[in-house]
Amino acid sequence: MMQRVRLGWSVVLSVAFLGGVSSQGSAQGAAAQKAVRGNVAGEWRYWGADAWSSRYSPLDQINASNFNSLQLAWKWNASALGPDEYYRTTPLYANGRLFTVATTHRYAFAIDPATGKDLWKWPLDEGLRWQKAPRQFAGRGLSYWTDGSSERVIVVTPGYHMTSLDARTGVPDPKFGKNGIVDLMEGLGIPMVPWAVDDSGPLIISDAAPPRQARPGEKWDPVTKTGADGTIGLDPAYGQIANSSPAVIVGDVIVVGNSAIHGYYPIRLHNMPGFIRGFDLHSGKQLWKFNLIPQPGEFGADTWKNGSRIGSEGVGKNDAWATYSADPDLGLAYIPVGMPLMDEYGGHRPGAGLFGTSLVALDVKTGQRKWHYQFVHHDIWDYDTPMAPNILDVTIDGRPRKIIAQTTKQGWVYVLDRITGEPIWPIVETPVLQSEVPGEQSWPTQPIPTKPAPYSQQGLLEGDLVDYTPAIRDSALKQAKKCRMGPYFIPPSATDGSGPSGFKCSWYAPGASGGVNIDGGTAADLESGMIYVGSQTGLTTIQVQKDPCSEFRYSSVHDSCGLLGALPPPSGYVKPSGPVGGFERRGGPSMVVPGIPILKPKEFGGVTAYNLNTGDKTWWIPNGTMTKPATKDPLFAGVDIPPVGGRGQAQIIVTRSLLIYGTGRNGQDDPPQLYAVDKATGKQVGAVKIPTKTTAVPMTFIHQGRQYIVFATGAGNNTALMALALPSGLNERAAPAPTQRP
Repeated sequence: MMQRVRLGWSVVLSVAFLGGVSSQGSAQGAAAQKAVRGNVAGEWRYWGADAWSSRYSPLDQINASNFNSLQLAWKWNASALGPDEYYRTTPLYANGRLFTVATTHRYAFAIDPATGKDLWKWPLDEGLRWQKAPRQFAGRGLSYWTDGSSERVIVVTPGYHMTSLDARTGVPDPKFGKNGIVDLMEGLGIPMVPWAVDDSGPLIISDAAPPRQARPGEKWDPVTKTGADGTIGLDPAYGQIANSSPAVIVGDVIVVGNSAIHGYYPIRLHNMPGFIRGFDLHSGKQLWKFNLIPQPGEFGADTWKNGSRIGSEGVGKNDAWATYSADPDLGLAYIPVGMPLMDEYGGHRPGAGLFGTSLVALDVKTGQRKWHYQFVHHDIWDYDTPMAPNILDVTIDGRPRKIIAQTTKQGWVYVLDRITGEPIWPIVETPVLQSEVPGEQSWPTQPIPTKPAPYSQQGLLEGDLVDYTPAIRDSALKQAKKCRMGPYFIPPSATDGSGPSGFKCSWYAPGASGGVNIDGGTAADLESGMIYVGSQTGLTTIQVQKDPCSEFRYSSVHDSCGLLGALPPPSGYVKPSGPVGGFERRGGPSMVVPGIPILKPKEFGGVTAYNLNTGDKTWWIPNGTMTKPATKDPLFAGVDIPPVGGRGQAQIIVTRSLLIYGTGRNGQDDPPQLYAVDKATGKQVGAVKIPTKTTAVPMTFIHQGRQYIVFATGAGNNTALMALALPSGLNERAAPAPTQRP
């Protein structure tokens, strides 16, 4: 069923390397060590370091006394085989090798950790499956498994194939699937058909220019690059499906989900929903399937009041596109779930909409739901649960607790018992503002945590406005009252002001990018029970209107007319002259004068530390350097304007003594730096200049007695992994024998 898939691998093996000494002894010796949370101390075997997604390493060869001495050890060219949107990958280190993916094809590589040289690479040509993948980029990494003798690297591609590679050679495991590959489009209960295309480009956000079912006898035109090339895939009438994050491996089970189209400006009133499946690691056999949109008769189906059957109007998305966590001892995988179709309007899908914007705990052997917690009911804010939750063991009120902490776009940490899903501190269903958009049935309440305190601006109230002088406050209040205000969960307004209040916009904080999002996120200190949240804060507006060539009654401001696959323009249609993307004009109203926000500076965004033994905020720092807004407007004459924190989301890892972070692709430091912070106090203890900004969460490991910090950087045809290490002579201090909590 994969006529168009072409695969190949090339192997570059270094005998000296394979016979060399790893961080803990021989490569075989490292593999045989007891793994704690699925990770060997000093290695980085999961996207989040371990199955708990802690981003924690017990290493401290690199510490406060020598951090500023870090140097570039090597640079690996990630764009040698092709470009990427931006490089968002966190590599893995296991058993003496570094593993990563690169390019929009998500090719797999093994790299010598000491030199940055290729050991092997494995490319897969997916043809139209890649061309029309909804999330066509390098993804966030891959997965690793070993039983102490055999080793495997699991790669899930944009075109929705899964391969099992021998970690030593890069050769596909012939016992896995068909010649080492499982076609993930099979096994979903949706028809597979031959594909054809009418253009040579990718999908246009959200679902324009899609593939279609090939006509009988249709051939491939190599000149126009259109027609049918032999590709087989899910019937495009049901929508599009892909993958954007690595699987999580628990024991011998691969737990893998999918991603769907972006929910910004969809055209069709239905699309592919989300699925979570378990596969046997050795054979590739599908063991179970869990529907993230419950099908008729399943638990939660009644939360879709118009019905939930796949292919029905209003049904789609709800994809778990982010990274996952697991507790191997409990046998549970924790799945952060996105939101239903579409992002900012839900009149076509009345009801709470399980399992949208939720955390779902699944039994890895059976796929059965053990518990779930929904963070947003009937999501109309694009508040997808954006990343793997953090798992910790803590002591609360003298009682040991097994907890899980999910950071979110909403600006809250939702802390739950990871066995039962019950909140650790009360989360109160609270009445919220209701939608004024015709046809929308927003949910009357939303769950508001009492602890911990938020890390991002939420909504907009008069008390949030700058008040350096009475005149400044009056100007800020005048600007604020142009859009609908409230404390949180303010529903979008229609741009024509047709609601009872007459507002043409609503205030949006946090916005669709968070809060926390996959670019930043959270690290956990497994020794102290602290978590460190890398977030952003801000204020924009949110509004919806009719896209004249979409099936939806409302969407984010957009015009799909003229796009391949869109509806024909209505009678009397006039193409708009201004921006039609929707997001371009959202930030403007949030300024008193250009460059000066209407919001008071607060300890939001940046890095926020919380003690999850108590639920208390411990400290806060900005993301990189503070900057002082400047204006020559006479309204601010003589006013000493306070500095504000840097933009973007800090990308954090934690070691035995340090919190280490880069400012991310939207960070404003020039030149960019990698920072070291005392994790107990938040005090900066080091900073080193780096050639370009971090674009994904870094990782660290020790190899042949030397600790490295590796991070992804760049975009387009200029992407790379960069490795930092101490100069020779400063790395003689061996890493301490790690004492990790089980």
